[in-house]
Amino acid sequence: MDEMDFEKRFLKPRKHGLWLSDLEVDILNRYNIDYEKCFQMTELLYQIDQVLEEEEIEELENLSIQLAERNYYQNTNK
Repeated sequence: MDEMDFEKRFLKPRKHGLWLSDLEVDILNRYNIDYEKCFQMTELLYQIDQVLEEEEIEELENLSIQLAERNYYQNTNK
């Protein structure tokens, strides 16, 4: 993995307080998912699920799992 790939994996603050990497944003953009309209991760996950209902897309499914896990660990009281 070169340095550029590593940089693309860093989480960065996005509009409305979502933290996403450039790589994640690239995937969302590829499937016309407008993450900038989402105020919470659950809204973004819902948008991803809407696309996945129409078509099975492995990279989008993997992203959904990753974001759901992140959302759980960041927003669940322990």
